[in-house]
Amino acid sequence: MKIAIAGFGAMGARFATKLQAAGNEVIGIDQWQAHIDAINEFGLKVANDADEIETFQIPIYRPEVLIDEEFDLIILFTKAMQLDTMLTGIQPLITAKTRLLVLSNGVGNVEIMQQHVTDDQILAGVTMWTSGLVRPGMIKVTGSGSIRLQAIGTAPIDDIITVLNGAGLNVTASTDVLTDIWRKAGVNSVFNPLSVLLDANIAEFGIMQNGMDLAQQILNEIKAVGQAEGIKVDVPGIMAVVKNTMAPENAGAHYPSMYQDLHQGRLTEIDFLNGYFANLGTKHGMELPVNRLITEMIHAREDLVAK
Repeated sequence: MKIAIAGFGAMGARFATKLQAAGNEVIGIDQWQAHIDAINEFGLKVANDADEIETFQIPIYRPEVLIDEEFDLIILFTKAMQLDTMLTGIQPLITAKTRLLVLSNGVGNVEIMQQHVTDDQILAGVTMWTSGLVRPGMIKVTGSGSIRLQAIGTAPIDDIITVLNGAGLNVTASTDVLTDIWRKAGVNSVFNPLSVLLDANIAEFGIMQNGMDLAQQILNEIKAVGQAEGIKVDVPGIMAVVKNTMAPENAGAHYPSMYQDLHQGRLTEIDFLNGYFANLGTKHGMELPVNRLITEMIHAREDLVAK
C-alpha cells in the first residue's frame, strides 16, 4: 500500500518505520525543514530501549513538493492546532479513493477532517504507541502499543486494518471511537500537562501520590462534562490505563509529547485536551477548576519558552 505520514514527528516517524519494514511504500510529509533535511541526507535514526541505533531510508518532503503524488492511505499525526493547515496543504494529494486516518491527540479532530473530505474517507483512531524526538532526524522508541479505530462513514476498512496489523501495530476495530477518543484524551490530559508541571517522565509520575491525586481530580471533572455531553467517561478504567502505562516495558521511560514540545520551544495541544474540556464545561454552565488552572499554567509555560 502507498502510505503518506502527514506530521512526521516522533510518532509519525515510528509508524513510518514499522509500515516500511512490512513492505509498504511510505513517504513522510512535514513542515520542519531541519528535520526534513536531516532525514533525507542521513536517513531516519531510530534508537531503541538499549540505545541501539537503526537507520531507515524514508523520503520526506514538504506538502507542496508532492503535488503530483497520490496515496491509498494518509495517516495524520499533525498537532491538533495544525491539522486544518496540513489538510489544506495536502489537498492536491487526496483523490476520491484516498482514505485518511487521523491519530492526532486531542478532541475535535474529526470535525476538522469533515471540512476537507467525505465521511467515507475518514477513519478516526486513538493509539497508545509512544515515541520521543531526540533531535532533527532522530527518534527514540520505547515499549509497545496499540490502536483502536473506526470508520466515520460506511466504507469498509478491513484492508486498512490488515495493512496496519501486518506492520505489528496491534489494531482493533472500535464501535464507539468517540468514547475511545475521550478515554485517550483523558489519559493525555493527565500525563501531558503533569509531566511538564512536575518535570517527570511517566514512570516518575507514578511514584508521586500527589500526582495520582491530581490525575483523579482531572478525570472526575472530565467525567462530569462528559455526562453533560452524553458521553460515558470510565474514570476507573482510565486510571487503570494510566497505571499500566507507567510500567517500564510499556511507556514508563517516555516523556509525553507536551513535555517534548515545550523543550523544543513549540506550542502545545493543551487547548485540545484540558482546555477543550474546561471550555466545554463553560458551554454547559459548569466549572472545571483543575483543568482550567492546568490549562492556564501550560499557557504560561508556552509564554516563557515557545519560539
